[in-house]
Parts: sequence; C-alpha cells; structure tokens
Amino acid sequence: MKRFITPAVLFAAVFAVSLLCLPFTFIMQEYEGLFLATPDGWARAFAQPFPICGIVSDFLVQFFRDPVYGALTYAILAVAVFFELRALLRRFGIPSDALSAFLSAGLWAVTAHASGPKIAVVAVLLLAAALLLSLLVPGRAPKAWKWDVPAAAAVVCVAAAIVVLSPSVQRTERFNRVKRDALYGVWDDLLKTVPPAVAEKDPELTPFALLALSGKGELGDKMFSYPVTEENDLDMAAYDGKGEYYTSLLFKACLYQYLGCYNEAIHNYFQWATQLGKGTGFVVLRKLVELYCLQGNYVLMEKYCRILDRSLLNGAYTRHFRELAAAGQPQEPTPAGERSRIPIITHDPLYNLMLLESCGVSNRMSAERLLATLLLTGNLEQFRLAMEMIAPAWERIPLHFQEGMLAAGMDFDRIDPAVRERYTRFLLDSQRLTREELLKEYKGTAYVLPIYR
Repeated sequence: MKRFITPAVLFAAVFAVSLLCLPFTFIMQEYEGLFLATPDGWARAFAQPFPICGIVSDFLVQFFRDPVYGALTYAILAVAVFFELRALLRRFGIPSDALSAFLSAGLWAVTAHASGPKIAVVAVLLLAAALLLSLLVPGRAPKAWKWDVPAAAAVVCVAAAIVVLSPSVQRTERFNRVKRDALYGVWDDLLKTVPPAVAEKDPELTPFALLALSGKGELGDKMFSYPVTEENDLDMAAYDGKGEYYTSLLFKACLYQYLGCYNEAIHNYFQWATQLGKGTGFVVLRKLVELYCLQGNYVLMEKYCRILDRSLLNGAYTRHFRELAAAGQPQEPTPAGERSRIPIITHDPLYNLMLLESCGVSNRMSAERLLATLLLTGNLEQFRLAMEMIAPAWERIPLHFQEGMLAAGMDFDRIDPAVRERYTRFLLDSQRLTREELLKEYKGTAYVLPIYR
C-alpha cells in the first residue's frame, strides 16, 4: 500500500486544484480547440510537431467543456508521468518517489500555465518509449530512503501551492471567465469577476465590464465607476498589439452580436478565428451556426452544422438549430435582409452606432453606447443633438448623461437637483483646485473628462 500513497496524493492534489483554479481555462480550451475527423483536420494535425501527441491532446480537449473532465485528464496525465518515472528510476536503483513527484508535479505546474495538455501528453509518450528502451539494459536493485514518501508528498503540496498562488494562472483564469461570460451574455457573473478595483489593475478587462453594463442597461449610471478616460476604454477601437488585437476581435464580435449587427459579428468571429491556434475553434463554429440561424440564412447554417457533425460532442447543438431551421422562422424579429443592408464598418464604432440610430434598428444598448462614445470623444455638440432625440423616450435619464447634458450647456427640467448642484460646485472648484485635486474630488463623473484630454 505504501507505494500508492504518493500517486494518490498527487492525483487528489492535481484534480482538486485544477478543478478549483482552472474551470474556465478548461472551458475556453474546448471553445478554442478543434478536433474534426476530416482530411483537412488530419493534414493539419500531422503538419505540427509531435503530431500523434497533438492529435491525442486535441481529442482530450474536446471534453473540457465540462471542467471535471479537464481536471480528471490533468490528474491522470500527472499520475501516468509519475508511474513511468518511478519505474524508470527504480530500474537504475535510484530512490524514486520524491524525484518522480518533483518531476511530475513540476510538469503539472507547467501544464497549468500552458494552453492545453499537449506538453503532458508528449511527456507521457516519451517516457513510455524510454521505459521500454530501458528494458534492454540490465537493471539494479532499487535503494530505499526513509523520507522518500514524505518528501514526495511535500513536493506535491509545494507544486499545488505554486499553481494556486500563481498570478499568471489567476489572470488567465479570470480572463477566460470574462471571455466565456461575454460570449454568452452572462452579465452579472462578468461584473462580479471584473469589479472596478480589478479593472484598475487590468485595464484590458474594462471594455468587457462596460459591455456587461450595456447589456444590463446600466452604462449611463455606472460607467465612470470604472477607469474610463477615453473611447478605447469603451470599444477597443485602437487595440493593435498582438494580444490586444486578439482580444479586440473577440470583444467586437460579442459587441456587434448584442447590438444586432449580425454580419459584422460574423466578420469579427472570422477574424478572431484566424488568431486561434487551430485557425478556428468550436466556439467560432457554434457561433456561426447560431448567427446564421438568427439571420434565417439556413444554407450557411447547415454548412457549419455539417462541419460540427465531424466532431464527437456537438450533435445536440446542431440538432437544436436544425429544429429551429425546420420551423422556417428566423429567431430575430428584425428581418435579416434589412440588417444585412446596414453598411457597418469595423474600424469606426461611433459611425456604426450613429448609423444604427439613423436606420431605426437601435435599442437601449446602442443608444447608451452612442451617448457614452460622444462624451468620451468630447463631441458635446453631437451629444446634445443625440440627447434631444433620445432623452424624451426615457422614463429616467441616467446619471452620467445628466452630467453630460450640463457640460453641453443643456437646460433640461429632468436633471436631478443634486446633479445640478454638484456641477455648480465643480465649476467653482475648477477655478481654485489643481488638476490632481479635481480628479480626486470628482472622480466617477463626466465632468473630469476634459482634464484627461
């Protein structure tokens, strides 16, 4: 029984820590993964380094939509590495538990920082080959070490602590949770994941938090509780770096989907797919099925359903949308043809929002984002004109838009007295306080936006 203590501790630690610390990382690995039994899929698989390992890894990742399977896979791979290392070391008379635990737990810690389990699969297969080759060499009697098992348990605990406390693992998990929530509109969870304090430390997440506020209809009241000083904080219009470009494409795809601009959402999902390691991923294929069904374009919907049919676990998804298509009615009340004629352009969010207003297919979300963009760009004249058209239809004008109205010189009887009073105080303080004092005193209001420009 003693020989099973270390692998049992290793399995329990890897499974528990992975399930607790990496659930959304597993989900996004499945979303961005791809395993298709197609000629192109096999050709791509055999073109990569360690092709068999890549195929095995891709096959396993498709089950990660349920994080339990991801944690179980990581635990099994770690224990397999441990058993192979211990068998190899024992053949040469080396005390084996502590050293095997050190290498296998260390490999697990590296895998937890990777984008998939391929490195662990490579280790398992290479060690299996090394173990078979070692049978050709005469072995030696294994040496015993009194503290071998306790040292091994300590090593596993240290590796678990490294994964739990790793800032890189924590940030990746948080970002993956944000991506999942943005893709499927889980706004309350997204805002819990990215409160203002987190956005202060990680500005890349701010646009996603503002997207969630838009989805809940709270952008006009809570926008400036986040570190928002310019248009890019709202719409990622100028994110061009390698990682930023990938993030901005995902963000824009989600944004335009929720705005109802399905052609533009499809365009950005395609662009995002080109940034993924596989050239596309399950989540992109599923989104294309969903969006073409929303449009009523059942021919293209069927095309991507057939691609997903070549995977193992997407049958229920394709059946659901085929049933919707069989009903013959697009799921979006606005006619698909009308939406397809809207000439949306990706690189100018303000133009897109104004175009939606002029075409009459806007909603509360697009109206709030239009007003917020005009405030952030300092275009108060257009803000005033837009507000004159939009405000009469609202039962209550959101706080930050009331502030913007005062800054734009609008005298409107629905502005709260408290907002008027604070603006009057701001005008007086702007004559006597320094820039830093004004920012501290009026942080969280639209009044300080000109100070940032």
